[in-house]
Amino acid sequence: MTGIGIVGAGISGLTLALRLQRLGIGTTLYCESDADTSRASRLPATVVRMGHTRARERELGSEHFRDPGCLMSRARLSIKGDPPLEFTAGVAEPFHAVDFRLLLPAFMDDYARRGGELVVAAEPPDAAQVDRWSRRHELMVVAAGRRSVAELFPRDAARSPFERPQRLLAAGLYRGIDLEPLFSYNISGGAGEILQMPMMTRAGVVSAVLVEALPGGPLEPITRTPWQEVPAALLALLREHAPRLAERVDEAAFELLGPDDLLQGAVTPTVRRPVAELPSGRIALAVGDAWIVNDPITGQGANLGSRCAWIAADAIAAGGPYDAAFAHATAERMWEAAAPVVDWTNAFLRPPAEHVVKLLVAATTRQDLADLVLALFSDPAFAWGPLSSPAEIARIVDGGEPPLYDRV
Repeated sequence: MTGIGIVGAGISGLTLALRLQRLGIGTTLYCESDADTSRASRLPATVVRMGHTRARERELGSEHFRDPGCLMSRARLSIKGDPPLEFTAGVAEPFHAVDFRLLLPAFMDDYARRGGELVVAAEPPDAAQVDRWSRRHELMVVAAGRRSVAELFPRDAARSPFERPQRLLAAGLYRGIDLEPLFSYNISGGAGEILQMPMMTRAGVVSAVLVEALPGGPLEPITRTPWQEVPAALLALLREHAPRLAERVDEAAFELLGPDDLLQGAVTPTVRRPVAELPSGRIALAVGDAWIVNDPITGQGANLGSRCAWIAADAIAAGGPYDAAFAHATAERMWEAAAPVVDWTNAFLRPPAEHVVKLLVAATTRQDLADLVLALFSDPAFAWGPLSSPAEIARIVDGGEPPLYDRV
């Protein structure tokens, strides 16, 4: 047995493969489709990558699609009301949005060009297939795969407070929205959230819009509307629930790119047990979506997946044996980074605490606090500390103790 087997070519699996490749460790990447097939597929998600993630990609030598039009150095938060609560803030490291049908194939090409072995599976792998692949490797890392994930890594009830989706989702790519390099986050109480960003796609830079609908609320119907009817339905929802975003729409030009550029569904936020013993007795470690699925409401899924893949790569590079003890120790190191992100994201799915509302209200009149709120999105591992503490928020809002946050 030699090298590491990696199942799944999402951002976690590819970050792990590219990082181990840089560290001189042999890998084989097992995936369900090759780069060209991925480029021609349906929209898989709408993803924003933050500064820390982009720094890791620079270190890997895998920076792609740095068009200024899809780099966002500002964000606007708008909460519907009379009057609305609103502020605009800047961030030091721009957010970057690229269609994963472009970005992930580019990572796959980097991996293959540098000598990586990529195996396209004939069908979605189950646990038995992962076990068969494991005969070649010292360790299997599973980053994606519905069948294998469900069979190998059961839900961790202690770390998974939700048993059903908290939002219903409709993500799409649209023409006809002003392409200001701005991330737009709109909240409508009792309805849900509408997020908009400029994204590099197969059609160039267009607007990605994600609707996060509370089940049973007025945004829910668009999560099951036929694609031809979605633009008109969305425009009506924007006027009612995100009026500031609606102001940027050219109604005559507003359209969905096509049927493959719409994703409707839901996810149940879930943390799974990260270590599995394969039927042969060999060990599999979960990372990325195989381990943690967050609701996209805070845009943390891909960023956390990249971070945990990096932690796993460094642990692997430190040497084996890659046994159960190694896998559990690595999982604990990853959880130190992941736990506050999971808590932060789950908090957004509940009504905001009084002290959080206090911070948001204060941010409408103080630019330093507005910039702080945006910076917290870039670093949720830090963010959960103050946001989970009424005393800390009171200190930040009332204390005037500089600096509030050294990354602003």
